[in-house]
Amino acid sequence: MDPAREQRLHSSSPSSPSLPLIGALLVHGLNGNRSDMVEIEEMLSACGIVVENILLPGHGSHVRNMLPLGWDEWSTAVKREVSSLKQCCEYVFLIGHSLGAALCLHVAAHEEVAGVVSMCAPLDMSPWLRSAVHIAQRITPLVPTLREDIRNPAARRKYTRDVYRWTPMAPVASMLKYLPQLRQELPQVTAPVLVIAAVHDHVVPVRDGYEIYRLLGSQEKQLVTLHLSYHVVMKDHDQEEVFARTLAFIKRYTNVARPQSVAFDDGQQDKLA
Repeated sequence: MDPAREQRLHSSSPSSPSLPLIGALLVHGLNGNRSDMVEIEEMLSACGIVVENILLPGHGSHVRNMLPLGWDEWSTAVKREVSSLKQCCEYVFLIGHSLGAALCLHVAAHEEVAGVVSMCAPLDMSPWLRSAVHIAQRITPLVPTLREDIRNPAARRKYTRDVYRWTPMAPVASMLKYLPQLRQELPQVTAPVLVIAAVHDHVVPVRDGYEIYRLLGSQEKQLVTLHLSYHVVMKDHDQEEVFARTLAFIKRYTNVARPQSVAFDDGQQDKLA
């Protein structure tokens, strides 16, 4: 175990050493980085959960580093982190946004996990987007990044500082190419899943959330539709609801023989029970 992970494990351990550790892997979206998930990371860590906030290959450096990378490299990185968390945690949850949510669902179709929180995962996308990406790829490897899809102006200004100014077409095409296979994999997902979709999402249509929910093989699944946010729901007006739903979901599927008074260190048992 690397020293950084060991320190996080020590600082996130629950108050009772006899309780099994809960782990959560956070996976950001395309063109994003760890800062996308930092607020939810802090919230979960404060509750005694061992959190790994992954940086997907090619992200968080220079946009051109993403050009040769795609779905295979990203999914391999997520699987590696899941295996690592399983070495120290009895429960491992996957929490992803957009591309990150699609990767979490893909991994959950092949790996045993405690549950998945899928925020605004793409599945079909719009036909015009596929055509636009195909045409753009033939002209230029990079296109300017459009305004980030956040309804809250203050959150949008802050978030925009942390994203690439350009979007690489090859990785986008790689994601779009894999989505039909993800559709075929969803019935193989049997872990509990919380699907979060935004009615006013301008990047991923809300119908993708409904379709993911319909196709999941999970017996335990929930669908939450948000009405105050755009695509980046974990930083928008519905942030508190996203956090509350996520924490309640984790509690629900880790509460076996865990005394209520020591299950989590968040002080919100009554509020979220």
